[in-house]
Parts: sequence; structure tokens; C-alpha cells
Amino acid sequence: MPGHALFITHTHPLPDLDGASLRALRLMQMLRELGWQVTNLSAGRAFHPAYEARIDDARALLSAGGIQAAGPTAPLAYLADRGADFDLIVLAVTPGQPDFLLQMRRAAPNALLIYDTIELTFLSMHRAGQLQHNERLLQQARAVASKQLAVAAAADVTWVVTDKEKTLLEQLSPQARVRVISNVHSVAEEAPKPDGRRDLLFVGNYVHMPNRDAARHFVADIWPQARTRLSGAVVRFVGLPVPEVATLQAPDVIVTGHVPDLKPLYASSRISIAPLRFGAGIKGKVLEAMGYGLPVVMTPVAAEGTHAVHAEHALIAETPAAFADAITTLYNDDAWWLRLSEAGRRLVKTHFSYCAVKARLAALLAEIGQT
Repeated sequence: MPGHALFITHTHPLPDLDGASLRALRLMQMLRELGWQVTNLSAGRAFHPAYEARIDDARALLSAGGIQAAGPTAPLAYLADRGADFDLIVLAVTPGQPDFLLQMRRAAPNALLIYDTIELTFLSMHRAGQLQHNERLLQQARAVASKQLAVAAAADVTWVVTDKEKTLLEQLSPQARVRVISNVHSVAEEAPKPDGRRDLLFVGNYVHMPNRDAARHFVADIWPQARTRLSGAVVRFVGLPVPEVATLQAPDVIVTGHVPDLKPLYASSRISIAPLRFGAGIKGKVLEAMGYGLPVVMTPVAAEGTHAVHAEHALIAETPAAFADAITTLYNDDAWWLRLSEAGRRLVKTHFSYCAVKARLAALLAEIGQT
């Protein structure tokens, strides 16, 4: 029978700020609906001042979903007092100390421990290091890999978001018990139309290194090849701002910063772009746009884990020239826009809807005897 679950995150979730927050909140809501009492513990690791400034908003969001909020506090200190209360612990952070899970087991002897990787961070860092020929980044990637692999091996179950990452993790940590729990995205009920739409949209948390690099890459290498063919169009970079993205501002490059409600932008934009050169996991910006019926032009890295097929669900372009060609072609072709819009919505509904992921979560909990 379901009991009491503890979900440990860096901060209390704010889904309008980052994809990990949306994932955590949706999974906690699913656990509640499956009969669990759920507590969210914030480990107090905010990556941007916005998280601390809006902690009351985050707690109110949890309370509205029947989820208890605890912290911010160090997880082991919290478990020293409350550990015996929990039957299930989902660790959605990667601890630094090597004996963290051992200490967690001592503090919470009745709990099954699940490590939610969210993404294999070391894979993204390794790709960045290779791309930039940066030995420091490669060394950091190896250090992070050591931590993530150790936690995966020590946990009772490890969650990843794609089959590709499952295969990789099983190869690198054969003793890990790895299962796939994907991200969750909404699907627009009404089919959108291309009429009256204009401009390009890139949504991302620019605190995240792959998004910063993608923004710079697009402006430097792709936009110069496309802007002359899209007279009057602009590209908008939307999300938590950082100085190196703010400096990209130009008459046809708009850096908006954070936008609380993205629906108007998804309803008015012509194309969503995801020009990522490295990363890991599933890119929420891609599936969110497809769920709204906004066609996406993206790189192969951005397409990983989405099940998207080039020219069927989206346009996938490997080089700056191909990316620019895809943008300009799709921008001016209503028939193709409509086909990709509808196919993208169907894809998200099939693989990433709330119902689909909840069914998968229920099956995995049944597999490990936690139903």
C-alpha cells in the first residue's frame, strides 16, 4: 500500500522557470493521485535569485496540490529527525559526498531510495568539453560522472528520461537498476493555425550552459544566414536572463527575460527553434512547443529522446546552413507548417502526456512493490 514519499529537489518547484521544476511537480502530483502522502524537501540550492524571491509562490503551488513543503535544509539533517517516517525517497539532486546514500539509508531505514537523474549531467558536460576543446570541462565531466554513477549504483532504482540514457547508464554502471520515466507535457486541445503568425521563439533557462551556448551559436552562425530571407522577422530569447545572453540584443534579436505566461508567445510565433550543440536528457522547450502545436526546427542533440522524425514531426538540422534553410522554408510554407503542427501534438500526446507518464510511473511502482 502507498505510504509517505519524500521528494528531494534543489529548490521547491517553479515550473515557469525550468523544466526540472515541471518534472518534479508533475511526478509529485502523480504520486498523490496514486495514493501517496508526499513531502517536497528543498535542499536550498538555488541557481538564480528568482527561486529564493518566489519561495512563497512555490510553497503555495505545492499546497494547492496537497503536497507538504519542507526546508530549505540539508537533506541528511532533515532525515536525522524525520527519516523513519518515509517509505519512499526520490532524490532529484546529485549529492557531493560519496557516502551520502549510505547515511540516507541509516537515517531512513524503511525507505526505498530512487535516484532521479533528470538528465545525465556528465554527458552534457563531456559534449561541451569536446566541442570547445576544453580540458577543464572534460575533467569536470569526469568528476560529475563519478558522482552520478556512484549514486546510481547505490540507489534501489535510478530513473532516466530516455532509452538512450538508460543504455548508457547500464553500460557505465552495470549494478544500477535503471528505468525510464519521461518528462510530462501538455497538449493543446485545439489545432492551431499558421495565419497571422510571425517571428522565431527560443525558450530556455539561460543559467543552463547548453542554452547559453545555443543562443550565442544561433546569433553568430545561423541567424546571419536566415535573417536576409525573413524580412522583418525577429528571434526572441525567452527565459531567466544572464549577461552573456542579454548582450545579444539587437533590432531583430529580442532578449525578453523571464515571461510568466508563455501561451501568448506560443500562439503568435511562427517557429520554435532549439539550436543546441550539446546537452543531455529531454529538452522541455522542444516538447512544450510541439504540445502547443508550434513547429520546431532543432539540432539532433535537441531532438534526443523526443521520438521526433525529421520532416514528419519536426525539422532536424545538423549544420548552421541546414538550420537556416529549414527555418526559411518552414516560415513560408503553410501546408508544411500545418502537417508538422498536427504531427507534433500527436507525438507529445502519445509519449509525454500526463496520462501516459502516470501509467508508466504506476507500472514501475508496482514492479518494485510500492503500490
